[in-house]
Amino acid sequence: MAIDFEVQRLQISDVILIALPDAGEVEATVVRDPERTDTTVRATLRVAGRDDFVQEWPLDTLVTVVRGP
Repeated sequence: MAIDFEVQRLQISDVILIALPDAGEVEATVVRDPERTDTTVRATLRVAGRDDFVQEWPLDTLVTVVRGP
């Protein structure tokens, strides 16, 4: 099941769908507690077979969180 969440609600271990330039849409896992500021949310993400990376979004951005089988 996929649910659209505001990025402010992201938590460690959430799995989200993101678009990567060279791979299209992939599932990425939040591997550290997201950092929240007054204007942005930054999360460290892990995609299988790649190095961890940081993604930053403006507040009120929606991301798709994947839950369950």
